[in-house]
Amino acid sequence: MEREQVVATLTKRFSESGGAIVMGYKGLNVEKITGLRQRVREAGSEIKVAKNTLLKIATRNTKYEALHDSFSGQTAIAFIEGDPAQLAKVLTKFNQEVRKENPETTFELKSGVLENSFLGIDEINQLGDLPSREVLLSQMLGVLSSPMTGFVSVLSDIPRKFLRVLTAVAEHK
Repeated sequence: MEREQVVATLTKRFSESGGAIVMGYKGLNVEKITGLRQRVREAGSEIKVAKNTLLKIATRNTKYEALHDSFSGQTAIAFIEGDPAQLAKVLTKFNQEVRKENPETTFELKSGVLENSFLGIDEINQLGDLPSREVLLSQMLGVLSSPMTGFVSVLSDIPRKFLRVLTAVAEHK
């Protein structure tokens, strides 16, 4: 009965999320996992740990079925809520920190699904390297506004140059 309840909870969680990232966390102590959970929560997402067989049952016949090969060993799932780049950034940064402290730790990002697209390790790392949503929006705004700014500058130069010519003529006379 308990297994069915866990599968139902996982199935609901998968259906409500915009995606998921699968991680292996063998070799991490409770303190590290708790710290990771807190960081992920601050990024607006959530981590769940479950048995691989239950994860396979919960994702059967869904867009998450592509993750079945990643369900091996000690598996944790980070459900993507909100900005996927923010979650990927937290996970990749944590992965780098853990490997720097102890290269033998086997925390790893395995794979993921975002919307209907499968994400390999490289895609997750690329997503983690993206600037935040706010930075991307401001960069896009800068790109969109730069032609307008140039056009206004050119238009304002015409009366300025004309004024300089008149001032030069007046000084000459």
